[in-house]
Amino acid sequence: MTKHIRNSLVAAVLALGLFVQSAFSSILVDYYRLPPAEREKVTHDQATWDQFNTHLIKTQSQAVKDALAKLQLDGLSREERFAKIDAAMRKSRDPRDFNLEKDWHIIAYLLTGDAKLKEEHLPNAPLHNVIFGGLKASVTTGYGPVRYFDRKLVVETAAALAGADRKVIAGRYDPDAMKKLDIYAPPEANEKKAILQVVEELTAFFQRAAAAHEDVITFVW
Repeated sequence: MTKHIRNSLVAAVLALGLFVQSAFSSILVDYYRLPPAEREKVTHDQATWDQFNTHLIKTQSQAVKDALAKLQLDGLSREERFAKIDAAMRKSRDPRDFNLEKDWHIIAYLLTGDAKLKEEHLPNAPLHNVIFGGLKASVTTGYGPVRYFDRKLVVETAAALAGADRKVIAGRYDPDAMKKLDIYAPPEANEKKAILQVVEELTAFFQRAAAAHEDVITFVW
């Protein structure tokens, strides 16, 4: 069973209100797109942000519960059950939300070739900034400030992701090398297709935000 399917199963269990220590000890990166005025509103003060974040969690939790309740898993093999759960999880997601889960460091390395954790917004470095940058808001999560990409940065990021050389990205996919570089949650050899698909999904997410003239907020939880 691949890590990506395991992550979906962990999320499913969390949505059902069960405690999974491995999931709670993970560092997950999330993105959410919304109109500029709404982004300014939800990041205006800590209380408003906390209310917004709690609403996101509750809404997604209920969507997952509803999706899982509709599944018919009797008579299926374990892998078939995992695949159906994974598909249901994906279908239940809010299209405005994109969760990199534990793959943020892998994606950062594939996009830039740099394994260092530089948590700052760098000039003229959109492929770095998509993971580690963004403008700092005044509100925080338990892992630091919420960051955001205004419409200008969203357009810049979408263009950079779309223009990134896919052959170079794929060529950097070396699980053994990533382990030696201390990449967080390094991938397995058989996860290459799934990981490269994450790059495409992240690209599409920012392209949709750019087309809709939206901002993107990003936060760690």
